[in-house]
Amino acid sequence: MAASTAVDVPATDAGMIRQYTFQDKIQDVKICGLILAMKDSFIIWVGTGAGCFTCLDVAMKTPMDAMPIACPLLGSSADAPGNAIAKRLSMKLKAQVFLSYSLPAAMTELQLAVEARLAQELKKISQPGSSQASGS
Repeated sequence: MAASTAVDVPATDAGMIRQYTFQDKIQDVKICGLILAMKDSFIIWVGTGAGCFTCLDVAMKTPMDAMPIACPLLGSSADAPGNAIAKRLSMKLKAQVFLSYSLPAAMTELQLAVEARLAQELKKISQPGSSQASGS
């Protein structure tokens, strides 16, 4: 059931905001995702088809540490899955990542599978000439 779509959204003269959506079925859970890709940052929402937005974490690299810092902005705690995933994605992408992870926190194996799926989508997005993501 995996599918991906991409849309370029005109922004200011400084660049574009690229919007990507995907959905997949992982461990019998329907996963939906939305990624807004900008020059130096990503806004990512991942959840079920219900479209719940209950938390938001941000992670970014600082000159003072090799590891990105991360903190909750909305509704979650620093030990929530979204915080750790945002930190790892920020490290891989070398960019600021805002992540709303709206999936069950108790399902650790699902978290790992979703993070791998996000990494797959983000890899497609960050490749040169990838204004349109292909279906997977």
